[in-house]
Amino acid sequence: MKKAAIIALLLLAGLAGLMATFPEDATRVAFSVERFRSGLADKTATVDGETWHYLDGGPVDAPVIVLLHGFGGDRDHWTRFSNSLTGHFRVIAPDLPGFGESARHAGWDYSLGAQRDRVRGFADALDLDQFHLGGNSMGGHLAALYTHRYPDQVLSLALFNNGGINAPEMSDMWSAVSRGENPLIISAAEDFDRMLAFASHKKPFIPWPAKSVLAQRAVENSDFNRYIFDTLMSDRDVALEPLLPDITQPVLILWGEFDRIIDVSSVDVMRPLLPQAKVVIMKETGHVPMAERPAQTADHYRDFLQQLQKGH
Repeated sequence: MKKAAIIALLLLAGLAGLMATFPEDATRVAFSVERFRSGLADKTATVDGETWHYLDGGPVDAPVIVLLHGFGGDRDHWTRFSNSLTGHFRVIAPDLPGFGESARHAGWDYSLGAQRDRVRGFADALDLDQFHLGGNSMGGHLAALYTHRYPDQVLSLALFNNGGINAPEMSDMWSAVSRGENPLIISAAEDFDRMLAFASHKKPFIPWPAKSVLAQRAVENSDFNRYIFDTLMSDRDVALEPLLPDITQPVLILWGEFDRIIDVSSVDVMRPLLPQAKVVIMKETGHVPMAERPAQTADHYRDFLQQLQKGH
């Protein structure tokens, strides 16, 4: 074996050893690299005394897109999705209160109404007058509530497998919840792969050793996630069906056909309530299309936004 090849192997072995010894540091580096590739920077803002962590990238004078993650998610659910958007849009993706690197406060109100108003405070802190708003799952539900409450701020609404709809067909998730189970909350790290497989039809690539770090975080946050989930389950005043007809902005409804968490039949309820909406059902895709198929999902979203620009 040539000397250069031996040196390369030794360097790789040393790097693997460092990653195994310092998995948290290695995970931070891996996420930083992905953010850089997508033109995003990690930033913080202070909103009502609380520190918000968020990703921000793209031309500062470009149209703004704000993206809200789902339950148990964080700002990096949008990192790969943003890769083809930051060249022409300013993309902002925050950790919602109670998730990601945000503080977790026992006794806080994590209902969607309270979260909606906190997002308004975040937008004000960043001086965002008007923006395109999108969200996945819980974040999509929140985005729709935000659009209904603050219509003058929202230029368009993108709903990716959103919550808030009484779907005609019961999903595997709600079947499990009715039995007292919750597939999205794990108590052991070895259940992390099972949770990923449940939430996605095509499991997103997670670099080693980030998977073990994320699994451990999910376990550590399980009690708090259960607290937030129970809050959301008891929140009876946020059904979207009565509100959607009031939304007049352009809307994109995008869903994965194999969503086991919120059934795709939700779309049948939403179509007549949002007649202006463009609807995309993605094949071979589950509950988190922006993470499962980031480039393809971003193509659909970019086409939607470009059509709006042409319309003006």
